Amino acid sequence: MQYEFTKRVLGSYHPNSVLVELTGGARTVKVLASSLGGGKVEVQELDEYPFKFSGERPTLVIRHSDQKGINIARMANERSKINGAAITVCEIDNIIEDTLISLLKREISIIDEIVLVQTK
Repeated sequence: MQYEFTKRVLGSYHPNSVLVELTGGARTVKVLASSLGGGKVEVQELDEYPFKFSGERPTLVIRHSDQKGINIARMANERSKINGAAITVCEIDNIIEDTLISLLKREISIIDEIVLVQTK
């Protein structure tokens, strides 16, 4: 294994940040993460995609193709506690029909409410 340490400015990220680039075979992976103190770490980027996760729990990272249709442009989920109330926010590319919102409410029993925030 070969390694190299290089000091450089990582932009507006936390001052205790590191960019790790791993190369092997035909694949390179880049992870930018920050030490927030108190043993807390936050991943800021993966392969130059900006997003955040703590690394405190198992995490699924799913690569997929963005295609025309009802695309989720950005999604975030927060919960009050395990098995408690939660909220998910999905920013989507296009306005969706009321019939789809009704279908989701009817077919997914854990959904209490869906509100469409229209921007135009």
